[in-house]
Amino acid sequence: MAAIVPEKVYEKAEEYWATQASDVDGMLGGFEKLHIPDINDSKKFIAYLRKSKLLIGNEVAVDCGAGIGRVTKHLLLPAFKIVDMVDVTESFIENSAKYIGELNNRVENKFVQGLQDFTPMEGRYDLIWIQWVAGHLTDEDFIQFFQRCIKGIKSQGCIVLKENIASGKRDFDAIDNSWTRPESEVLSLFEQAGLDVVVNRKQHNFPQGMYEVRMFALKPSKNN
Repeated sequence: MAAIVPEKVYEKAEEYWATQASDVDGMLGGFEKLHIPDINDSKKFIAYLRKSKLLIGNEVAVDCGAGIGRVTKHLLLPAFKIVDMVDVTESFIENSAKYIGELNNRVENKFVQGLQDFTPMEGRYDLIWIQWVAGHLTDEDFIQFFQRCIKGIKSQGCIVLKENIASGKRDFDAIDNSWTRPESEVLSLFEQAGLDVVVNRKQHNFPQGMYEVRMFALKPSKNN
C-alpha cells in the first residue's frame, strides 16, 4: 500500500460528506430503503446483549458517526436515557435537532469531530455505537480510537461496531475516501486495540449484491 497521509484522507472524506443531503437518504448514501431493516436488526442485537448480560446499564450511549441522528433517534434514544452524538460534518449536527424532534432534549452533547480526534469521557458510556464510519479511519487511528473507547465505557459497558465487510481484499472508495476491510483485518485491529469480540452477528434483510454488514460487540480483553 502506498504511503498514507492521514490528514489528506480525512480532509477528502470531510469534503465528500459536506456535499451530502441532511436527510436519511443522504446518511445512507442513496440507500434509504436500508433504514428499516438496519434499525430492526440493531434493536435485536441490543436486546440480545441485554439478555446475555453483556450490556447492563441504560443511562448513557454515544452515536459515533451520527450524521443527523438517524441511529440516535430510532435506536439509541428509545433504549437509553441520554445520548451523545459525534460527527465531523457540522451541517449534519446543526440539522440534527430538527430531525430528532422532541427527543432532542435527551441528547446531551453534540461533538463536531472526526473519530481520529474524539476522546470519550472516561467511564461515561454504557454503550458506544460506531456505525458505517470506522472505514474512514486509517489502521493506526482505528486502533487508537478503540483504545480510547475502552476507557470511555463503564465496567459493564459495551462497544459495538457495525460495518461493511469486504469479501476479499480491502476495498478503497475514492469517492468518500473510506476503506472496506475484510473480517480478518477488522478482527486483527480489535485484537491490537485490546478488545475481545463477544458477539459477531450478520445483518439480515439487506438487498443482494451489497457488502455484507456485521455487528461486533466488544469488551476489553481479559489479557490486558
